[in-house]
Amino acid sequence: MKRKIVSLIAGTLILFVWNAISWMVLPFHSNTLNSIPDNAINAELLKEHLLKDGVYHYPGFPEENTPQALKEMENRIETGPRITLMVFKRGKTELFSMLSFLGSIAINFVTVLLLYSLIHLSRVQTTKTILLMSLFVALIIGFTSDLAQMNWYLFPLGYTILNMVDHLIPLLLIGILLSKYSFKVKTV
Repeated sequence: MKRKIVSLIAGTLILFVWNAISWMVLPFHSNTLNSIPDNAINAELLKEHLLKDGVYHYPGFPEENTPQALKEMENRIETGPRITLMVFKRGKTELFSMLSFLGSIAINFVTVLLLYSLIHLSRVQTTKTILLMSLFVALIIGFTSDLAQMNWYLFPLGYTILNMVDHLIPLLLIGILLSKYSFKVKTV
């Protein structure tokens, strides 16, 4: 039981530290995110027209589902600009709130717990199978999330690959931890 608890805590820290390094120290994410210039957005108009917090896109789907309305939307998409996802939040927000950090740690903990549980359920627990399971989990996340979003929301390939790497590296590190410390690895 002690090994399991230590593994879950260490794995959570690996995920948290990797994400901190990836986003705050390495230049890759900042090179793939672009800021909309202040003069390109009228914040007061946004506050006036976007009445609730949420995820928006532009041009949005027409209120009337008619062939003519859909054709007009297609024409607007073809001529641009197109914003596929934009989060709108009214009022004051914090960039690095304690609640966000705690939420991140909780998400990381559940991620490690799920990976640990998957490995625990497997019949063959060799270093190779544990690393392969960790790799496959990272790839499944990347395919169902990152590549799907690239396909539908037009995320750039470089941005998408970096997000996939952000799953791959820490999950492989956790796989190494679990294969060396958590499970009595069987030799085949």
